[in-house]
Amino acid sequence: MENKDTQREKFMKLNFFKKIWYSISKFEKYPEMAALGVKKAIIYFTEIMLIFSVIYTCGYVYYVSNIAEFESQDLSFSEKVITLLIDESQVEDSDMIEMTGTLGESSKYTIILALFISFFINFFLITLVDVFVLSLFGIITCYIARIKMNYKALFNMSIYALTLSIILRLIYMLLTTLTDFEVKYFDIMYMAVSYISLAAAIFLIKSDIIKQHLELMKIIEEGKDKIEKTITIPKRKKENDEDNDKPQDEGKKEDKKDSENGTEGEGSNA
Repeated sequence: MENKDTQREKFMKLNFFKKIWYSISKFEKYPEMAALGVKKAIIYFTEIMLIFSVIYTCGYVYYVSNIAEFESQDLSFSEKVITLLIDESQVEDSDMIEMTGTLGESSKYTIILALFISFFINFFLITLVDVFVLSLFGIITCYIARIKMNYKALFNMSIYALTLSIILRLIYMLLTTLTDFEVKYFDIMYMAVSYISLAAAIFLIKSDIIKQHLELMKIIEEGKDKIEKTITIPKRKKENDEDNDKPQDEGKKEDKKDSENGTEGEGSNA
């Protein structure tokens, strides 16, 4: 009992980067991390999304300032961002004029902060949907593996299982933003990597359950053997009993005959 409590306290004190390492390389730690609760998992998810958004925002600012090409090179940072947003969203001219007038007066740092908040909300919601989708795959996997697992635990494990995929997505998005690099079917690979992590954790849990069951059966068998050694149960031997009963019966019969003969003799003498 003390070992479980100390192990739980150890996991409660895990820092953010240690959780990332465990999520990527140590699937056997998923049950312990999931047992920390939904609150801890959501905090971890929020932290990784914040770091994701900060890094991507920095990459996007660098792209706007140094890589992106514009018709006029005398544009301010705010005007460059507005131009890119207009190109990406393909808004109409009237909306473009209104947007330019609204954001054109904002400072560079205000625009960067607005970009960060926008990226964070966007990435948070999209990745949260991925967590729910992955948890549904986890339910199917548990059904196939014949394991009963609480959905909260599956939800928490899905968050940790997405860690590597989130890092890969960040790298891919930075490459596509800064270069012309592109990978076909990246979204499928993104979900496949996270599902492999979750499935590996589920089947490791199943193997642990089987080991515990075998150990329990072994303990029960050892207990039976000890009981049989300490308690001697007398066994009745039918053959010996029958042999012992026969002479007694014969003796009784002979005694009966002798007594009958004796009574007959006395009668004749009389």
